[in-house]
Amino acid sequence: MKVFNGAVRIKSTGATEEVNISAQVEEVVVESEVSEGMAVVSTGHTTGAVHLNNADHDLENDLQDFLAELVPNNPTFRHNKGEYGRNADAHIKSLILGNSVTVPVTKGRLALGQWQVVYFSEFDGPRARLISVKVLGI
Repeated sequence: MKVFNGAVRIKSTGATEEVNISAQVEEVVVESEVSEGMAVVSTGHTTGAVHLNNADHDLENDLQDFLAELVPNNPTFRHNKGEYGRNADAHIKSLILGNSVTVPVTKGRLALGQWQVVYFSEFDGPRARLISVKVLGI
């Protein structure tokens, strides 16, 4: 089995946003030369998330709006009173969506559904972010 470690680097431009990273992840898969297997896409950032969803800008905005309603930036959160900033909501939103996805690799390409893309969700930007891509297979 081949194991290939790659990365996607992005610079978010907003405080919150959805960043489609599918093309960059696909580049890592092609570089890996894995024909059949899986790509594990993950972030070590605790104020961002990685997920699969529909490639629709309205849905991107709907998701961010929904999460802002679900988890507002509440000044009473204990983390917001500490030395590490006022981003407790970003950490909680990250927990809701998760920090990784596994995508099948078929014929050396990501095997995504017709409308699926890989997103990085930014909840505490703008920031430079590093997303890990581990490709395993044959």
